[in-house]
Amino acid sequence: MLTPLRLTLLLCLVQMLAMTGSLTFQALIPVFIVDWQLTNTQAAWIGGASYVGYALTAPVLVALTDRLDARRIVILACLLGGIGGLGFALFATGFWSAFFWRLLTGIAIAGSYMPGLKALTDRLPEAQISGRPQAFYSATFSLASATSLFVAGLLTAAIGWPAAFAATGISALLAAALMATLPARHPGQSHGSGSMATRIGAVLRDRPTMRYIAAYAAHSWEMFAFRTWIVAFLTFAALETGMAGGTVLVSAIATVLILAGLPAGLLGNELAARTDRRRGTAGLMLAAALMGVLVGLAAGLSFILIAALALVYGALLMADNSAILVGTIQSTPAERRGAAIATQTFFAAFMALISPLAVGAVLDGFGSGTTAWTMAFLVMALGPLVGGITLLWSKRT
Repeated sequence: MLTPLRLTLLLCLVQMLAMTGSLTFQALIPVFIVDWQLTNTQAAWIGGASYVGYALTAPVLVALTDRLDARRIVILACLLGGIGGLGFALFATGFWSAFFWRLLTGIAIAGSYMPGLKALTDRLPEAQISGRPQAFYSATFSLASATSLFVAGLLTAAIGWPAAFAATGISALLAAALMATLPARHPGQSHGSGSMATRIGAVLRDRPTMRYIAAYAAHSWEMFAFRTWIVAFLTFAALETGMAGGTVLVSAIATVLILAGLPAGLLGNELAARTDRRRGTAGLMLAAALMGVLVGLAAGLSFILIAALALVYGALLMADNSAILVGTIQSTPAERRGAAIATQTFFAAFMALISPLAVGAVLDGFGSGTTAWTMAFLVMALGPLVGGITLLWSKRT
C-alpha cells in the first residue's frame, strides 16, 4: 500500500505529465498569429478551445468520482490527451482544425486534473483530507503549466511547433501508463449517495462551500487570462523596448513567472491555515488585483521593470489557489466532495473560457498597443477584486 507521501508524489507526477499540453498553444500565440494570420480574438478562441472542452465535460467527469474510482477516469483522459497532442501536431492547419484538437486536449485535462485530486483525497486517511497533500497537488499545477510553456518555446525554436505538440501527446500517454500503476480502489469505499443533481443541489445551497466556489471562479478568470496572454504580452514588451532574445527568452521568462506560483500556492495555503482561511484568502486576492493593475500601468516602460512586476504578479495570482481548493474540500461533507469539486470546476471552466476571450477582444478593440495591454490587465484584475470582496462580504455561518 502506498504511503501518503508516495501517493502524493505519484499523483503530482501524473499531473505533470498529463498537463504538458495545457499551455502549448498559448505559449505560441505570437507564432500562430503570424503563420496563420489570426486576429487576437481568433487566437483567443483557439486557446480557449481547451477551456470549452474542460467546461463541457469536467462537471460530469468530476461528479462521477463520487461513484467510480477516479483512477479509471484519469487513465482514459490521459489517453485522450495523447490523441489530442499528436493530432494537433499532424493535422492542425488553421483555425478550425486547431480548435478541434485543442478541444480534445481540454476534455483530457478535465478528466485528469480534478479527478486526480479526488483520486488522491479518496486514498488518504481522513485526518489528512484537508491537509498538505491536496495543497501540494494543486500547487503542482503551476509547475506543470510552467513546463508546458518552456517545452513549447524550446522545441518550437529548435525543431518547429509540430514537435512541441507531439511531445505533449507522448507525455500524456506516459501519464496514463503511470496512473495504471496506482492500485484500484474498491467501489464499496465510495462516499457518493443520491443522484448527481441532488448532490449538486445540496452544494449550491451550502453557503460556506459556495463562498469558496465563487472565489475560485473569480481566481480562474484572472489565472487563465494571464496564462493565455502572458507570452504575447512579454513578446510585445520585448519588441516595444528593443529587448533581444526571441522566442526562447520570452518563453523562459514566462516559465519563471508561472513557476513562481508553485511556492506561492503552498505558502498561501499555510497562511490561510494559520489564520482565518476566508479573510486570509481574501487578502491574497486583493493583493493580486493590485499587482495586476500595476503590471498594466507599466506596459510600455522598461522590460526589466515589467518582468519584475509580472514575476510578483505571477506569484500572487497563484497564492490563493491551494487555499481556496482546500477550503472547498474542508467545508464540504465527504459524501458531496465530488459534487462540490464538479460545481467548482464548472464555474471555473466557464470563467477560464470567457476571460481570455475578453482580453483578446480588448486587445483588438484598443489596437494591440500600450493602451490595449493596460486595459487588458485591468480586465484581468477584475477577477481577484470581485473574489476578494465576495469572501469579505459573506458572513460566516
